Amino acid sequence: MAKWMKLTLVKGVGPKRLQQLFSHFDSIDSIFSAKAEDLLKTGVMTQDMVENFEKLKAASDEKFESTIDYCASNRIIIVALVENKYPARLLGAGSPPCTIFLSGDASLLNSPKTFAIVGARAANDAAMKFAHDSAQQLANAGFVVVSGGAKGIDTQAHRSALDASGKTMVVMGTGFSYFYPDENRRLFEEIQKKGLLISEHLPNFPGDRISFLQRNRITSGLSDGLLFCASESLKSGTATQVKIAHSQKKPLFCPAMDMGIFPSTGIKDAIAEYGVRQIRKADEIIAALEKAK
Repeated sequence: MAKWMKLTLVKGVGPKRLQQLFSHFDSIDSIFSAKAEDLLKTGVMTQDMVENFEKLKAASDEKFESTIDYCASNRIIIVALVENKYPARLLGAGSPPCTIFLSGDASLLNSPKTFAIVGARAANDAAMKFAHDSAQQLANAGFVVVSGGAKGIDTQAHRSALDASGKTMVVMGTGFSYFYPDENRRLFEEIQKKGLLISEHLPNFPGDRISFLQRNRITSGLSDGLLFCASESLKSGTATQVKIAHSQKKPLFCPAMDMGIFPSTGIKDAIAEYGVRQIRKADEIIAALEKAK
């Protein structure tokens, strides 16, 4: 795994190039033992990439081994993009993470039914109730509820799924050493025991603005569709999630505009921009997904 981590650090070598490399070489060891000219012949790596790779190969394995040991002692599973156990849903989601870290019930990644529920951090009571009822209905129907662990709608979705004795997954924008927001620490710890935490970041990564936006592609990528319960303008984090889910061709749902949901500006915009389907109950989502099979 230390070799894999080094390979993913080569500047310019993203998920697509990594997959292409493994179509030319049968293992990580064969990539590391390949001569520079052989790597260049594949057409996958440029000269600069090969030179960068050579420097990384020569670097100490100590910090990588330290991370691997930490994960092993904390029951954190590391999954590389090229492993068979990497979730198929993410492979087709666009720009899949090169590495994912898992804490909890990893089998949930292969659940036949998953659905994302997201929304604004500051939402009114009507929006919170809608998120609660929707997560409960989906959990009762056997769906794993996926969200980002943020305050507001995300928290309501996770909490409701657990209270319904259902399953839920949190896609984090930090590493597992940093629970954000901290006020949800107990929720994250409960989900570690009853559900699954997912991150594409090393355990000691504290998160930043970009990482919290990037996790959106994983949240919807792992899901059969997306329900957003409250949203500000199309520039908000929730609205960015809707845009990404639309690009992934995921079915999109939102509460009906006459239900008193607030904030709703982003919902109005998304209905106009993406033709998002308005619903009153999650039962309509379940029926729509069944019909689409």
